[in-house]
Amino acid sequence: MRQSIAAVFAVVAAAASAATPGSRFQALRPATESVYDRNYCYGLYPKGTPCPIEAATFDQLIDHENPSLGTFKQRYWVNPEFYAGPGAPIVLSGPGESAADYSVWYTTNNTLDGAFAQEIKGAAIVLEHRYWGDSSPFDQMTTKNMRYLTLDNAMRDCVYFARNVKLSFDPEGSSHPDKAPWVFSGGSYPGALAAWIEKLYPGTFWAYHAVSAVVQPIADFWQYYVPIEQAMPRNCSKDMKLAIKYVDDRLSSGDEARKEALKAKFGLPGIADDDFGWALADGLQSWQGTQFNTAPKDVTLFNMCDYIEGVGGKNGSAGNVPDENGVGKCAAVANLAKWFRTVRVPGSCTKYAYWKNDNKTVACWDSHDLNSPFFTDRSVRNEWNLQWMWMLCNEPFQQWQGSAPGDTGLVSRFATMQSLRDQCGRFFPDEDGYSYGLKRGRTTEDIVRLTDGWNLVNTTRLVYVNGEYDPWLPETVSSTFRPGGPLKSTPEVPVFVVPKAAHCPDLVMDNTLSNEPLHEITQNVLKIISTWVADFYKEKGVSQPGF
Repeated sequence: MRQSIAAVFAVVAAAASAATPGSRFQALRPATESVYDRNYCYGLYPKGTPCPIEAATFDQLIDHENPSLGTFKQRYWVNPEFYAGPGAPIVLSGPGESAADYSVWYTTNNTLDGAFAQEIKGAAIVLEHRYWGDSSPFDQMTTKNMRYLTLDNAMRDCVYFARNVKLSFDPEGSSHPDKAPWVFSGGSYPGALAAWIEKLYPGTFWAYHAVSAVVQPIADFWQYYVPIEQAMPRNCSKDMKLAIKYVDDRLSSGDEARKEALKAKFGLPGIADDDFGWALADGLQSWQGTQFNTAPKDVTLFNMCDYIEGVGGKNGSAGNVPDENGVGKCAAVANLAKWFRTVRVPGSCTKYAYWKNDNKTVACWDSHDLNSPFFTDRSVRNEWNLQWMWMLCNEPFQQWQGSAPGDTGLVSRFATMQSLRDQCGRFFPDEDGYSYGLKRGRTTEDIVRLTDGWNLVNTTRLVYVNGEYDPWLPETVSSTFRPGGPLKSTPEVPVFVVPKAAHCPDLVMDNTLSNEPLHEITQNVLKIISTWVADFYKEKGVSQPGF
């Protein structure tokens, strides 16, 4: 799966825009004379000022079902900048499906997690997920070694960490979960972890914030493209469907020469039919990383649409935008092919270290070549993200973003669930009697039965935030595909849907300051979490530190 849930975070982390004048949360110490150096305090605090962020490791159990197997070192970063003293709260950023090197800033008030800490006068912690970054019990991601990378272990890691970590600024353990409220915050998969931990392992975390929480994994996840179509200009979506149908008809013709000529026209010669069909969804999938503070020129989906409608590129005509009827099949095919051939494909593989010096190769679009470094690189920091692929195949989350009968028509019929599922066998061959869960008969429905999926409604102190145009919206409690409709918000279970927002819109404060409805929702979420945290101290009959 080329576009994972995690892919958005690199985009979110890089997004920035000017804060609204008078907005409450500004960038840290924004004085123009401040000098920032990425080699000092992760580039988050200016040189010459104290760096409050501490990097540390925690002895985490390899397998919570079998503690006798021992432990591995799990990385975490903690920032007590706003910590009011003994007994003050802790905010934990849920571990996500990537190395946490670039997530350290979630301990600062540039992000909502850091803003939570500032608001409640607590400390913020980022915990790296097992098997990613420098937090793996094994250095080779083989089928056998992956067996302890499970959803259950991931959830229990968070609970075990909260209950056993020794924080340097709290030597007496006054902020242990029994004595101080811990807030779990996460977006996307970590958002789902928030909801699932609340159900399956309650009693450690006091309150939860879950944005774009994919609580209902769907195996044949064609619904991914429904919100994308809603976000697209109508002329573009109509023409895209015509172009995809033309491509599918050509691929179905059986004429190998014509098929190869078509692929070459798109700049992708020699790749398999299913990989080609999957590649054509690349522009659509780019939408999930779009935020309100994304510059218009950087919105890949709209750039593709401009080309399709003949108004993009050097030869485009910006003054003659087609109406909702679009340009028609022939022009749409030619224009989409031009966009791939001249914009999207050239140099696309250089983002991977494997091909960083080859701007002509299309090897990164090939999921069949077992000699590709995507298959041979089994290191923890491999560039395919084998670990997430394992979660898709083993739990199995699946979430294959392919085509299906009755779907949007935006995706090639050659990008099927089965073709994507077949990748599991290529990535994870049997080893010493070990294989992945999907092959052993496990199903995505097993996860839903365990977690309640869309029906996880009787939660305690959990606030949901979702984006109206988020491709992952159909897997959240705000899904229109949910029986009975989207979950209605109540004071007990608050649910917010951000109009026109894509994936995880409230994680970065600059983004929240770029859109008034989102800003208002974020302020409400801050108040909700603050109120719930205050309730902890009221129930204990003690004063809240710093208040």
